[in-house]
Amino acid sequence: MAGPDPHMREFAREFRSLLGPGAYRESRALMSTAEISRACNGYRLPPIGSLRALLRASAATPEEIEYWELRWVVAYQHLEASGSRLLVRRPGEAEQVRAIAEQHPDRLQAIADGVLEQQDITRKRARLAAEKELAKLDHSIPNARPKIGYGPAACWVDLTDYLRRLLLLFTDPRKRKNPDGATMQEILAGLARLPDLTGVTGWQQLADDIATAYDKAQRDGWEVTLTGADTLSMAEAYFDRYADFRAEAGQRAAQLARQSVFLAAKPVVFPPTAIDLDRYDPPRSHYRHAVPVSAACASALAVPWLFTDAPVPWLGVGTYPIIVFLGLLVTIRRARAQARPD
Repeated sequence: MAGPDPHMREFAREFRSLLGPGAYRESRALMSTAEISRACNGYRLPPIGSLRALLRASAATPEEIEYWELRWVVAYQHLEASGSRLLVRRPGEAEQVRAIAEQHPDRLQAIADGVLEQQDITRKRARLAAEKELAKLDHSIPNARPKIGYGPAACWVDLTDYLRRLLLLFTDPRKRKNPDGATMQEILAGLARLPDLTGVTGWQQLADDIATAYDKAQRDGWEVTLTGADTLSMAEAYFDRYADFRAEAGQRAAQLARQSVFLAAKPVVFPPTAIDLDRYDPPRSHYRHAVPVSAACASALAVPWLFTDAPVPWLGVGTYPIIVFLGLLVTIRRARAQARPD
């Protein structure tokens, strides 16, 4: 994955193609390893003097040298116009930019147009590739049903786990790991890094909004309730009032991921963290407990026939509890899918 600036992403792609195995060894004698790495990843524009020396060492033709000078100028002008911090202003380079631009204005414009066209092609390809992975995660976007748990950390696991798996798609494979869950602080730190990594500033706003809502949930979510049947006692319980917010935050994250487009190399959708679905999702727990009770009650309907002379419709009596059981089982599965689709 190259740098976040689309123009520098294209420059880095061309620069990497310039550095074949032989040219790479020669470049290390002309540029520092850090300088080569930043140029190959789109985080720095290499010095034009080093670029020219590299081209001469690679036995480039005069036409190739002219193209790369113009290509370098196009990138420099883009960074200058956008006020990017990726631009390093070295002595004498601004004057060289003006001189080269004045000598070949038409070809400079043609190269600039070609870069924009290639940017669109690269972005479309990246969007198609990213959509395959992001679509797998869409099933895990939090729903708006309140959850049961002791404190925000337990009730917010639907959002934190979804964001954990989403962040792994933007993580370098060498640094990628699949921890069994992640804290809210780890998630917020990961979201705060995405604007620099993807160039999409909306990630920071999302991180700020989640941090604010989570703090409010920690402060305002607790209530004192009365417990006990014979002797009343008081206990502190947490009530989940931010299910709607988590559902909205998950949708925003999915949209931002599609705007970011460029995932890390070899993206992998990791499995979700295992949770106690019966405790976490009240409707599912209710349906699960209702199954044996309903099946037993339905079977008990046959008892009166055992003490009468009326003919016993065994087929109907036996079919009825089976239908009830299967219907409730389907309801359970649907409730489970809504709670945690994975």
